[in-house]
Amino acid sequence: MTTILGLTCISEELKDQDKKKYSFRTMTRKRFNDLCNTEGRNEALNQLSERILHNIIVTQHILNHCAKSDIGHYRLSSALFPLVTDQTLKISLEDLPDVEVIKQELRQIGILAKTLGISMGSHPDQFNVLASLNDSAVKRTIAELNFQSSIFDMIGLPRDHTAPMNIHVNASPTPIEGVEMMITNDQIHQLRIKQLAERFYANLQECDEGVRNRLTIENEDKSFFNVDNCILFSEYISKKYEYNLPICFDNLHHICNPSQEENIQLQAERCAYTWAEECSPVFHWSEGRPEKPRAHAEYFAIGNFPPNASVRSDQPIKWECEVKQKDKAIKLLRNTIPR
Repeated sequence: MTTILGLTCISEELKDQDKKKYSFRTMTRKRFNDLCNTEGRNEALNQLSERILHNIIVTQHILNHCAKSDIGHYRLSSALFPLVTDQTLKISLEDLPDVEVIKQELRQIGILAKTLGISMGSHPDQFNVLASLNDSAVKRTIAELNFQSSIFDMIGLPRDHTAPMNIHVNASPTPIEGVEMMITNDQIHQLRIKQLAERFYANLQECDEGVRNRLTIENEDKSFFNVDNCILFSEYISKKYEYNLPICFDNLHHICNPSQEENIQLQAERCAYTWAEECSPVFHWSEGRPEKPRAHAEYFAIGNFPPNASVRSDQPIKWECEVKQKDKAIKLLRNTIPR
């Protein structure tokens, strides 16, 4: 089975060639507001629009680079559209002067990816919390996920888990009053899963169809959602709502926050079973720094390559490589992977 390696967001090799040309550009809220105050909102939007268009062109360069580097999967950067979902600024995509060119170049990303045979996904930031008790945080999450899904639609990516949008549940159970002395620990645990899953699913239904059809969750490096609890969570939602919620396995998070069985191959296979037959699972492969285990290392250690953990020979795992040196690390890693 071929191991498919994925690049996350940026190319360090391209940046070495020309940092200005191949780096994503951002804009802070302060900078936008300062421009509004000194040069007017139209000029602020113009500069923001130019930066977003630049980011989209950089993405096209990265896809071409992936094809030349034998990288079969790419995680779209969350930095592509700075400030557009900042609710305090009230910016619409249609406000951008370059909006038609932006849409055209987004379509070109999809054409490139399809022509080059590179699959794509995303990993919205950790502030996206569908199971939160904070209504405003949930509303921000829904808006952000809907926007990112709309970008996937403009690119032309399918509305299914072949183009996954992966998030953390990032929530812990709240106390269940009045039952702790009456039932077993296992029953309490099941109630906690039920509590979180029902809140998550109810808020997910407020999202657009593209979000609902693409969303996956991953095991986390601390707190409640290790692999065991992710699987219980996904199974509960599947049984109650007949909704498939695949799990993205993250090996470093599993090392930091292990399940009852610590074997990485086994846990990867358990997560792979949550994906539909037509979808190659998209997982994360990384390692931590010795002095700070949760922090991503610069490179992979020699011999530390991901397992062939797919449950179907025709649907190999796509491993998004999450060490800091990105494609430089992938190049070195590939030399150690059995082919």
